[in-house]
Amino acid sequence: MKNFNRILVLIVAVFLAGIAAANLSYRLLGQSPDKIYNIEANRLIDIYTDNGEIKQSDIVDCEAINRVEYISVSDLNKPAFFEGESYIIRPVYKNKTVIGYLRFDYHAVNDSASHFLSWANIILIVCLAATASVLIYLKSAVVKPMHLIESLPDRLSKGDFTATVPEQKSRFFGRFLWGLDRLRDTLQNERTKNLSLEKEKSRAVLALSHDIKTPLSAILLCSKALREGIYKDTAKQNEILLKIDDRALEIQSLVQKLQDGASEEMFDLPVENGEFYLDDVISRIENAYRWRMDLAGSCFAIEPHGNILLFGDGERLYEALCNLLENSMKYGDGKKITVGFGREDGYQLLSVTNSGCTLASSEAIHIFDGFWRGSNADGKPGNGLGLYIARNLMMKMKGEAFSHIADGEITITLVVKAA
Repeated sequence: MKNFNRILVLIVAVFLAGIAAANLSYRLLGQSPDKIYNIEANRLIDIYTDNGEIKQSDIVDCEAINRVEYISVSDLNKPAFFEGESYIIRPVYKNKTVIGYLRFDYHAVNDSASHFLSWANIILIVCLAATASVLIYLKSAVVKPMHLIESLPDRLSKGDFTATVPEQKSRFFGRFLWGLDRLRDTLQNERTKNLSLEKEKSRAVLALSHDIKTPLSAILLCSKALREGIYKDTAKQNEILLKIDDRALEIQSLVQKLQDGASEEMFDLPVENGEFYLDDVISRIENAYRWRMDLAGSCFAIEPHGNILLFGDGERLYEALCNLLENSMKYGDGKKITVGFGREDGYQLLSVTNSGCTLASSEAIHIFDGFWRGSNADGKPGNGLGLYIARNLMMKMKGEAFSHIADGEITITLVVKAA
């Protein structure tokens, strides 16, 4: 805010200095044009001395002098000769004797310049007022609101969700302020959700430990009986073994329920299904990845496509495509990445193909499993969730995702329902 105030003062000072410099220069240098009548008067006197008269044609050539009148020495008692303004009187000599006087009436040749300077001053002052008004308005409508929200990201990063973003009447920021407010709400909801998950996790661990305790005790007793040879009969031993199997299956079922519940809670991504155009998503992909591909030296191609009206969540489809492209950049050889399109039975197909795939065909069935990483993931960052989340999102949009590996290329296809 202080820097903006300095800029505002500096601009006003520059304008005022320019106005002052222009007027001062005019005052200092603008006097010499008025003296041109002296030069013209001397020239006309020379003409009168040589010719004994001054013709009108001689006066027409003058820039300042517009009238010449002669009076002899004997007629100096005529007061009319000395009346008026803007004139000079010069003596006329003959044989070094004054025989009369010439009166030269003139007008200031810099009147137009003075008029121009006045208008220039008015225009500069108006420009100064307009510039200052615009800067003051920008300070109120842009700089001051930005100053109010500049601390918001830092406060959000520290978990302070009480900070609010005031809406501005000028609406210069468009969806920016709305986005910040939505980000605050999202972070707050995520924090609440994480706290709830931690609480549920603790409850689940306690419940699981209690539920596992009974079958685990039974398994321990049965294994001890078999180990100590309490049951000699083979049929009885088989019965004990079946009980161990039953209790083991019970524990396995409890563990599976815990895993399923954790996965559902962890990846409960909200999807708002509706109608959107394909071009809206692809244009965002183009803007987000074209420069990155060029920077990486990859041949990035987006095949021609129609602007199809689709059903689903455009934001989530964009997120799924981003996951596919990030995987292509991370696990491919970077030579070629292609976004392709197709139609099939009322569905739009969007595929991402990249070269340099080293996965075996047998690994394709695990690509969409959560936390699964292929043989090509050694030494590369990641957690094995990108494609799992992408497929999860597509299924919530009544679509699907599948993969195909052939000739050193992998293609991941998203199936989106047409509207």
